[in-house]
Amino acid sequence: MLNNKGMSLMEILVSIILISVVLVFLFELLIDLKNESKNNDYASNNQINRMEIIYNIENELNKYRLVGLKDESTSDNLVLDFYYDVDGTEKKTTLETLKEDNTYLIRYKGIDDKFTYKMQGAEVNPCAYFTSYIDEDTSNYYFKLNIFVYSDPYHERNNLGFNNALDDIEISYMGNSDNLRKDEEYLTAHNYTNEKVGACSN
Repeated sequence: MLNNKGMSLMEILVSIILISVVLVFLFELLIDLKNESKNNDYASNNQINRMEIIYNIENELNKYRLVGLKDESTSDNLVLDFYYDVDGTEKKTTLETLKEDNTYLIRYKGIDDKFTYKMQGAEVNPCAYFTSYIDEDTSNYYFKLNIFVYSDPYHERNNLGFNNALDDIEISYMGNSDNLRKDEEYLTAHNYTNEKVGACSN
């Protein structure tokens, strides 16, 4: 309150404290908005990466004759090798997940090219699910590979305990089982339902 002598020391202190409180709230609001914008950018970029990964792998699955699929994973990373017959010559492609400098990467070394995708702000589970089916009557072969991606690992919307399949990488394929090798070490030689592949604890 103003008087003939101006503001008292107590009034000045109260005013400074009130202004400080308002500034703190404004600062936290700006930080939240900045983080939200960054997370949205990450989510958008990861969706683009997801579509490119699926396209590149399924493009080669449809372009070349698949003869086998092996799980060569390490204790930390998912590593899957695809074997193709390309004009009578065996070719191998590799899909792997890894972590470098706290950023999860998905790397695909294809026949035609190699790609590395950074999944920023997200976690990639190195333990995937593999489902396959061989129809003995029609010689059709089908498989589906699910790699779980948690785009919001520290929030209840998409984390290890509650997975949102929209962010996952799902590779599917249908071909002729007569092309497949029947060796036991090949995943493609068996019928599986949600078989765990990759770096799985159990």
